[in-house]
Amino acid sequence: MTALFEARAIVPLPYVMFLLTPLQSAAVIAANCLVGKVYVTLRYRYFFANKLLGNLWKKMYILPNTNGIKELQDGHLKQDPQWKVTRATQLNESEWTALCLPLCLYFASNAGLGDTGLACTLMAVGQVVYNVARPTIGYPFQLPGAIARYLGVALGAKTLWDAAF
Repeated sequence: MTALFEARAIVPLPYVMFLLTPLQSAAVIAANCLVGKVYVTLRYRYFFANKLLGNLWKKMYILPNTNGIKELQDGHLKQDPQWKVTRATQLNESEWTALCLPLCLYFASNAGLGDTGLACTLMAVGQVVYNVARPTIGYPFQLPGAIARYLGVALGAKTLWDAAF
């Protein structure tokens, strides 16, 4: 029985998973952050504001001044359930980007830490899945993204811990 396990350890297995490099993962995380910010700007400051002003098809090329729009002020906008979810998702994404992006960039700059592709891939994929699933299809479909982020950061923290001590 042990010969079977030893034979499996000796034979190199082909990569069956799509792993990103740490630098590619950092690029995905940064692009995901940018796309989230652009989404909120377009959806609320552009399309929603132009719709309320009646400019949706006439002056769509103008980014309107939203100071006079009652529905886009904090008190009114905070009552919108979709805005609550979108805002909470964007805040969550900002918190996790502040943790995942530096880790991936550090791993990309320090190749002597070993294989960090799985950790960085989990962080990047988790960010994208969570940020797409939560505002669109909601609970429980954002959970795989959240779990992937936790696992990726845990593996990254373990790699840093092993390198430090």
